[in-house]
Amino acid sequence: MIVLPIARGIVVSFYDCQLSNLKNPVWNAFENYRRLFRSGQIFSYLKTTLIFVCSTVGIQFIIGMCIALLLNMDVASRGVLRGLFVIPWTIPSVVVAILWKWMLQPQFGMLNFLLFKTGLSHTVNIAWAQDSMLSMVSIVLAALWKELPYMMVMLLAGLQSVDQSLIEAASIEGANRPQVFRYVTIPSIRPVIVAAVWISIMDNFQMFTIIFNMTGGGPVEATTTLSLATYKSAFTAYDFGRASAIGVVWMVILIVAAIYFNRLGARSTANYQ
Repeated sequence: MIVLPIARGIVVSFYDCQLSNLKNPVWNAFENYRRLFRSGQIFSYLKTTLIFVCSTVGIQFIIGMCIALLLNMDVASRGVLRGLFVIPWTIPSVVVAILWKWMLQPQFGMLNFLLFKTGLSHTVNIAWAQDSMLSMVSIVLAALWKELPYMMVMLLAGLQSVDQSLIEAASIEGANRPQVFRYVTIPSIRPVIVAAVWISIMDNFQMFTIIFNMTGGGPVEATTTLSLATYKSAFTAYDFGRASAIGVVWMVILIVAAIYFNRLGARSTANYQ
């Protein structure tokens, strides 16, 4: 279920395997990889993917931490707020994509109307999907809204596991709240932070549904990430060898990142203990 499909994908990446010769693919060694790196397309896809992932995960972590800190305090209706914040996480990705696509619709989109009414925009007809920068912003917003509850829940769980005696001891020694947060809270929840950030990176690195349904990778491949590039190569151009090559490069990047984050997580846990 796992090893055979991966092995099959690696093997196909060394073949000229298209719809015309699907039953009799031709061995072409590293030609699929050479074409990808010679044209520079793989670097373009990787750059787009990294921009999307770093933007989504970075904003997600900052906002998630702020909400987690708020919900960790003794505020009114804390249980109700926790339930409300988790709702976007329960909605299927395709529904999230359709919802945000309508919210960003140029003529009737709610977000355009709000931006115009608040004076942040001089027009209500902002074509999000037709601008390279705005199209990236739109998919980041949708992915952020969908996955923010996960980050919030993970960080909140970490905050609630912090030893209160350490906080009390730091306060007695004269530390203020920012200092307690920096020198006590963050080190205590570092293993949780590493795990939450890494899982979020993996999820967004493989994001397909939201991007495909909102922008289709456009305009002019401005939002074509590695997942979209693999899909287009396989099921639009029917070049399965090239698609497999992109998939292998994608897999190698994630394996290297996984090794790094696993070591970082192990070091954080050892330091905490």
